[in-house]
Amino acid sequence: MKKIVIFLVFVYVLTAFAVDIDAATKLEIKILEKLVLDITGKKNPLVYFIGLSKKKVNLLTRYSVLKKAKTEASADFVFIKDINKKFYATKPTVALDYSSFKKCENCIGLFTWRNGRPILLLIEENLIKFHISLPEDYKYFIESKNFNIGKK
Repeated sequence: MKKIVIFLVFVYVLTAFAVDIDAATKLEIKILEKLVLDITGKKNPLVYFIGLSKKKVNLLTRYSVLKKAKTEASADFVFIKDINKKFYATKPTVALDYSSFKKCENCIGLFTWRNGRPILLLIEENLIKFHISLPEDYKYFIESKNFNIGKK
């Protein structure tokens, strides 16, 4: 009887702390992790999060090698979302929504979802400002600053 109780407690603890994330979230984490690793060139980069929910930050840091920075100054990379005023990026910064991207000066790019598909846009001039050179894999995502996203 004692073994059964211990086994049930063990199973409960495992299931209580197991968070099953959906395929889209797993894909997003992999994309963002690869982007940060390729930009910083570090194995465990420090990332600062502005405007992201605590749940999103926990997912990004739990299921990837990204580590949460305590301050923007100590970060290697910054993610922003839902900012409501102008933001001047002093570190490589990617916006996770279109409105934050429009308010971010020197933002190197945008990552968002449209019609269930991930969208990555990198701004060539801002990559140059931060002295970032990316592998050939990214050439399809790099656009000039004058590119009009969402316009036909």
